[in-house]
Parts: sequence; structure tokens; C-alpha cells
Amino acid sequence: MFGYKKKDRERIKELEEELRIKDEQINELKVRLLQNEMRPHFIFNILLSIKQLCIEEPRLAADALQNFSKHLRSRIDSMVSTDCVTFQEELSCIENYVELERIEPTANFLVNYDIEYSDFEVPLLSVQPMVENAIRHGIDTQSGEGEVNIRTYRQGENVIIEVSDNGTGDRSETVQQVKHRGIGFSNTKERIRLMCKGDVDIVYTGQGTKVRYVIPVSETA
Repeated sequence: MFGYKKKDRERIKELEEELRIKDEQINELKVRLLQNEMRPHFIFNILLSIKQLCIEEPRLAADALQNFSKHLRSRIDSMVSTDCVTFQEELSCIENYVELERIEPTANFLVNYDIEYSDFEVPLLSVQPMVENAIRHGIDTQSGEGEVNIRTYRQGENVIIEVSDNGTGDRSETVQQVKHRGIGFSNTKERIRLMCKGDVDIVYTGQGTKVRYVIPVSETA
């Protein structure tokens, strides 16, 4: 068997490096497209809530719009970036979203936070959509019995994020609502895979729905 000549080996290394760079460029383009898909989805849903308030509670609508504009201004750089953000920043997005949902006079639900571990990063708007799905599609926000739980903890070399609710998830939805909910999950799952080398799954427990993220973290995290 004849071995590769030095020149051939160098050329092979060059080709491997070119392929690696192209793979990175393709993944970055995928992430950018996925991020661009989620931003208008998030903004559209918030504006729909504010639109309803404009009809029923104009003063509350004005407050909600002011809060939302502050939220966008403080995160405009992150929303145009394809980099991950700290979990604390994503948690802030979640908390702001929950408060906007609470503004509606008939909304009556609980959101519990059990944050045992937060020293890690996630794609922006990767956990918030699952909280949104739980509030809008999983629980009854008007009965006072709806409950959403957000938990994070370290498990070996992974961080676990769980978003669970105690709803049936079978309330009447339009075809468009079902489509948007599916887009939110598939988009989140793909971004977690590409940007964090992690995974996301949905578990239907019979007493509600649980979305579970598994994200590898380094020893120095």
C-alpha cells in the first residue's frame, strides 16, 4: 500500500478545514433563519393581547404597550443577534411576558419559578415560547386553577429546564393557532440542537404537559 505524499496530506487537511468552515456557515445561516422566524411570532402574539385590551381596557392597554416598548428597547441588540444569551436574560423575557398576560382583567393563573441553576446560556426566545404555549393553550387562565411551573437544575454534565402545566391542552383552537404552536416547538428544538448541542422533548403526563430541555454544560459553567 502506498501512503499519501506530504503534499496530498496537506491538501486533504485543507479540504477538511474548508468543509468545516462551510458547515459552520450553513449552521449559522440556519440559526439566523430560525431566529428570524421566532421574533415576529413573539411580537405578533403580544400585540394581539394588547389589541384585545384596547377594546376592553384602554388604560391597561396603554400600560401594556409602554411595558412592551421598554422590553423591546432593552433587548433590541439580543433580538438581532444569533448568539446565545444568559438564562437570566431569557428568564427576564419570560417574566415580562407573564406580566403582560396578567394585565388582562380575566386572567387568573399561577406561574411558579424553581430556579436551582442559572449559570448557562440559551438562544433568545427559546424557553419563553413554551411558557406561552402553556399559558395560552395548556391551562385555563380564567378559572384560577391554571398553573405553570418553570424549573432548572444541574444533572451531571447537563442542565435541565422543565416547563410544565396542569392543563388538559385540549381547549378549542383554530388551525392557525395549532400551526403557530407547532412552529414554536419545532423552531425551539432545532435552535437548541444547533446552538447548544442539546435536545427538547414534550411529555404528556395525563395531568398536564411537560416540556423538558437537556443542554450540555461545561465544567467551568
